[in-house]
Amino acid sequence: MSSHSNCPLCHSQKHSSFWAMPGYKLFRCSGCSLVWDPFPPENTTAQYQENYFINNNPKGGYANYFEGMKINSITFKDRLERIQKKTAINSDLLDIGSALGDCLLQAKSLGWKNILGLDTSDFACQSAQKRGVETLCGTLDTVKLPVNSFSLVLAQDVIEHVTDPLAFLKNIHTLLKPGGYLFIVTPEMDGFWLKFLHRFWYHYKQNEHLIYFSQSTIKLALKKAGFTQIEARPTYHIMSIEYIFSRLIYYSPHLFGLLLAISKKLGLSQIPLKVFAGELEAWAQK
Repeated sequence: MSSHSNCPLCHSQKHSSFWAMPGYKLFRCSGCSLVWDPFPPENTTAQYQENYFINNNPKGGYANYFEGMKINSITFKDRLERIQKKTAINSDLLDIGSALGDCLLQAKSLGWKNILGLDTSDFACQSAQKRGVETLCGTLDTVKLPVNSFSLVLAQDVIEHVTDPLAFLKNIHTLLKPGGYLFIVTPEMDGFWLKFLHRFWYHYKQNEHLIYFSQSTIKLALKKAGFTQIEARPTYHIMSIEYIFSRLIYYSPHLFGLLLAISKKLGLSQIPLKVFAGELEAWAQK
């Protein structure tokens, strides 16, 4: 495992270090304040196979992606409707990190044309294709896509997994048509939930999350990559009460296990709620 001591965003060699949680050391740039993991795994994509989507870890990966599909799809639909309202775009969409295709399926159901997924996981790509959405397997570096060909690129919960976020954003910039939009979702460093939970913050994921953005650093990254009309703000997920309590069991199994059982008994477990869960969304235009 090699050390990455220079800031991935501004390339400064000056930084401070801190223990995010026991055994997990991060660097914070003294210049731009970006936070990153200086010891990423040699192969950053190897872990994203079937057991990443189906596991018993309430904090790592998706816990059980299939159980969360229904509620994830509601969030994707909400985002796509907001994007369409803001941009008037409904075609030529690339979804990077498309996983099992839930966002693509929502786009298809909303009438979007020319939609394409890209994911590093063979398992995810095969699953998405079986569900009827076109998906390519690889990364922006390994799959050569035509430049100036997409009106919208989505990168939801992706950029925190790459070691060179500036190169990632520059690649996206070349793929977008002039005037096209990029929509990003990523954990929000320095947001409320990190300040409240500290080392128990659920987005601290060693060997998985490699870059941690704040609103200011994601804006800087997008500007450096050539984007304009840049915005960033906290964002929400639409979650059921069952999904929320299932995640909170990580912190207090007895309390939230009991609340989960009660909510199911009272028929409240599937009520959807808008939850600001410690992530930001960023918008940018080519």
